[in-house]
Amino acid sequence: MPDTVVTRARAALLLAPDGAILSHWTAARLWGGRVPDNDFVHLSFMRRVRWRVRGIKPHCFTHRLDVLRRHGLPVTSPGQTFCHMARFLGLVDLVALGDSLVRKGRITTDELVAYAEDWVGQYRSEAVDAARQVREGVDSSPETALRLLMVLAGLPEPTVNVRIRRTDGSVRFRIELAYEDHQLAIEYDGRWHAEPEQSAHDAARREELNRSDGWHFVVVTADELYQDQESLLVRLWDELRAAGMPVPPHPEDAWRHHFRVQRVAA
Repeated sequence: MPDTVVTRARAALLLAPDGAILSHWTAARLWGGRVPDNDFVHLSFMRRVRWRVRGIKPHCFTHRLDVLRRHGLPVTSPGQTFCHMARFLGLVDLVALGDSLVRKGRITTDELVAYAEDWVGQYRSEAVDAARQVREGVDSSPETALRLLMVLAGLPEPTVNVRIRRTDGSVRFRIELAYEDHQLAIEYDGRWHAEPEQSAHDAARREELNRSDGWHFVVVTADELYQDQESLLVRLWDELRAAGMPVPPHPEDAWRHHFRVQRVAA
């Protein structure tokens, strides 16, 4: 049989006491959400259980579990899964989870904020803070991280998933993060963008948008985003200021609490 999250979830339920519900990392993955790796299948119960099996992590709650079905299996709802994960994930990873759940159509941004605000369990404030940062149309976790890095540094928040349309209304190009009024685009290029064919495609697309519509592109690499955020923020701050946008006197430091700072040596 294929070794998938669905297969492991079914196997865990066969071994579990009655009333087990798939939750936490396992529920997030079953809903199509993006979460950091975790080796366990997570099961929750609305009662105390004394049960241990290698590879399965039980959680016991006194509050009611909000249970739906996914692949025919009992799973905590997308909203409750998000709130449960507020205990274990930092802000960036939690927002990335919310972005991915919204992207998959499992929940809307308004529904997620409402669910977090009504949450009576632990880590409510963390869930609410993250839910309010979730946006529609986010394609990837690095895109989430780049947007939050800018926001936490006090820079104006870019618009997500801007569409450039033809005269007939069809979509001509899509820009990940943009300031439309200033025709400034911020795009993340992962390592696969270094492949010759993809690199040529990216360059041609950006050149056409610059020539025909006056767009200016700021391209961010993985090394900058994950290893040298301080230099990246200075570069972004310079670009926004040059474009005539209101920026703080210098990038603020709130981002340091949520990103792993690894300054690259010159």
